[in-house]
Amino acid sequence: MHRTDLAGVTSAAGFPSHSRTDWVLCTGQPGSGKTTAVLALAKELQRCHNLRVRGFVTEEVLGPDGCRVGFDVVTLPDAKRGVLSRKGGPPGQPKTGQYSVDVVAFEQLALPTLAADDDPSSVVYVLDEIGRMELHSAAFAELVESLLGRGARLLGAITAPIYGHRVPFCDRVSASAGVVVHKLTTKLRDGVVEQLKQDLVQRWSEPDARSAETSRKR
Repeated sequence: MHRTDLAGVTSAAGFPSHSRTDWVLCTGQPGSGKTTAVLALAKELQRCHNLRVRGFVTEEVLGPDGCRVGFDVVTLPDAKRGVLSRKGGPPGQPKTGQYSVDVVAFEQLALPTLAADDDPSSVVYVLDEIGRMELHSAAFAELVESLLGRGARLLGAITAPIYGHRVPFCDRVSASAGVVVHKLTTKLRDGVVEQLKQDLVQRWSEPDARSAETSRKR
């Protein structure tokens, strides 16, 4: 059962979220195409003249031999790129598996893209992803919670349990009111993306109800 206080913030099994929170997240095992799906959906939303898309995605970095050596953060819409993680990084950096995470570089590039906006009614945030590497940043975790409480519209990806190992923070995000998670596999991804393209364009490109109400009062 959900409880809404006077500030319009709803408490559910997950984190407190605003009554206007509208998040669409993709999840799946590594290689299922989460980033591919998020990018395809973000590009579709960018075609909507009354929407602005801002945030970041993570892309794998390949070495000369074609093997993965790490991940970069790439911002939207300006495509600035910076290091998220690398194999064999400095000893002082936290690790996820064999990758050393550059928390400082990640925070400097990624976090400003998710800051509060002067016109939130026209913004769709993109967050790829809420995952083990990114959660080495306490500031990132706090910002994710803040976005839920802000009532933002957000498209993104969230890590899935791997071999039964869950991420409690991700479980709480997924359980929060206003958050819908779509499971991807390589076979299902394209069908899910096409359906979401139609749903999100129809839902998010319509004039914001709050803005319309403000205009009527002027």
